[in-house]
Amino acid sequence: MSGHTRFVGALFGVGLLLSMSSTWLAPVVHAEEAAIAAVSMKGVLEAHTGKRVKIQMVSGQDLEGTLESVGSELVVIKALTGMEFFGATVRLDQIAAVITRTETP
Repeated sequence: MSGHTRFVGALFGVGLLLSMSSTWLAPVVHAEEAAIAAVSMKGVLEAHTGKRVKIQMVSGQDLEGTLESVGSELVVIKALTGMEFFGATVRLDQIAAVITRTETP
C-alpha cells in the first residue's frame, strides 16, 4: 500500500468519524435551540429577578443594575451602575438583550 493510499484512507476515516460525531450531537443541539426559542424575554428577565444584569436597549443604550421586578409591560432596575441611588423603569418591548454573569471568578 503506497503512502498516498494510506493518506487518503486516513482522511476518509477522519471524515467518517467527524460526520458520525456531528450526527450524534445534532439532537442535543436542536433540543437546546428549541428550549431557548421557547423562552420569552420576559421569562429570561423573571429568572434573573434580584440579580445584577446588564440590559441592552433597542436604542443601543446599556443599563446595568439589580433587576427588581418584571411586569407585563415594564421592567424595574435599581442601583444602576455608576448611579447607585438611581433606578430605571424600562418598557419590556424596548429590551434587545439581557447580559448576565454565568460564572463566578
